[in-house]
Amino acid sequence: MGASGASCWNAPASAWRGRAHTSARSTQQLVVAAAAGPSSSVAATTTVTPPAVASSSAAPDWSERFRVRSVPEQFRETRQKVCKEFLAGGLLYLESGEAPARNGSDVFHRHRSHSHFVYVTGCMAPGYGALIDAETGHFTLLAPRLPEEAAYWVGAVPSLEQLQQQYGADRVAYMDELKGLVAAAAAGRDIHTLPGPAADKLKTVVPAGCRVTSDILTSTIDRCRATKTDAEVACLYTASVASGAAHMDMWRACRPGLTEYQLEAVFALSSRCRGAPDLGYPVIVGTGPNAAVMHYEAGPAAVEPGHLVLVDAGAEWRCYTADISRTFPASGRFEGAARDLYASVLAAQHRALEMLSAGGGSGVSLQDGDRAARLALLEGLRGMGLLRAEAASGSAWLDAALELKVDRTFMPHGVGHHLGLDVHDTSDTGPVPKGPLAPGMVVTVEPGAYLIPPLLAKARADPRVAPFINFELAEALAAGGLGGVRIEDNVLLLDGGKGAAAGGGVSGAGVQGRLFNLTVAAGCAKEMREVEDVMAEEWRPAEAMSRVVG
Repeated sequence: MGASGASCWNAPASAWRGRAHTSARSTQQLVVAAAAGPSSSVAATTTVTPPAVASSSAAPDWSERFRVRSVPEQFRETRQKVCKEFLAGGLLYLESGEAPARNGSDVFHRHRSHSHFVYVTGCMAPGYGALIDAETGHFTLLAPRLPEEAAYWVGAVPSLEQLQQQYGADRVAYMDELKGLVAAAAAGRDIHTLPGPAADKLKTVVPAGCRVTSDILTSTIDRCRATKTDAEVACLYTASVASGAAHMDMWRACRPGLTEYQLEAVFALSSRCRGAPDLGYPVIVGTGPNAAVMHYEAGPAAVEPGHLVLVDAGAEWRCYTADISRTFPASGRFEGAARDLYASVLAAQHRALEMLSAGGGSGVSLQDGDRAARLALLEGLRGMGLLRAEAASGSAWLDAALELKVDRTFMPHGVGHHLGLDVHDTSDTGPVPKGPLAPGMVVTVEPGAYLIPPLLAKARADPRVAPFINFELAEALAAGGLGGVRIEDNVLLLDGGKGAAAGGGVSGAGVQGRLFNLTVAAGCAKEMREVEDVMAEEWRPAEAMSRVVG
């Protein structure tokens, strides 16, 4: 970075940073092909056969339905969805927010617009606003009025005409014209916004007779975002392609002696080279015992021979993020207890996916998938010897273990959540869907199993749970560096039915019953043999850049 020119960074120019490149990337078109690998069975210790998922040899009939649309087309549809759902009428006002300060007076974090604002505009730049007539759908985009010198500090400033074309707005004006625009459009109607700075700003500009509310709009957009349009699914799939390939590049690059943050750097490099410019959340890279920390962020720990490396990472495309977890052996081969633990978690994921894919119109919920995963996990852990078969008799063993929550000693988190513009996306029930899953929902399916010393100690102290657990084996494996395994896919709930009958004729790679598995369609391996085969390949960083077009 050159000289800061402190005098040029006073408000409102403190938000200049990033405007030029964020505007450019918002219109970027990315066309990438899925390359799902052949499926294979899991380890012999696994009690569940992998479900039938179409491989890449099948014609991807979903490719036209879930194709990337232009920014104006995509976000016009979601904006209209909000207006239709918002029954109170009046005006809607949202802001993108400003780039947060990092340190000093002129160093800022990379800007990421408020997700609700992106949802109705597609605009990813700081300092913008949107004024929408909920009754007519008329959309006014408000841009910051930047001084002349912004052009040579942060790049060319787009004209109002260029912004109108880029975002498909009915009108574009400057933010300092907000008061006049509100006075002309409100006509005594309420103005609805989100809690926070936008509400405070509106109260200073609204004319007499108009009321500012901030208690309705959030819940409406939350409800709309719970189910995705086909264009949103296309963004999530595109993010999945870049993210899945970046995961596999980490496997190729991994070798004992590398640090966790070096593997994180491989993911960031690979996903960005493929056209996904930002990470959806801090990358989780945990090697050995660090894999037992749920939201551990990559640190200086070195990968050691025999370690399993757990990575939970996703990149964004148009602000829609993938959320993929994979676990791989540092040595390139799954062996011993690590192999058995991986097979148990993979079996649990297969069981959950089978439950969700077969739901059809029967009202299956994510909680049903969670229960199916936990039952399979308990079976797998018992087969490993981590759970004692003699703790209860016969078929009552699983029911007793589940009722006592023995499984939560090893899997303390739920099986999934909504995914979209946020990694823990929103809905009218929060990040975790409750009740029957609806067509258009995109959720994660992410069982895991971990050897967490505090949870093992808590279980040992519980006289009801302790008889189920082989603490000697669990503690020995943890002391030997076995931390845990998580396997996470992102799936779309289709319209109902099975295979080509689902979702209006959706078939091809990644389709399993009423599910479209975006992670599988994107070609991210998870069967043990596939993971080992990828790890044996040479890492060629330049290939990432050659796979991005548009």
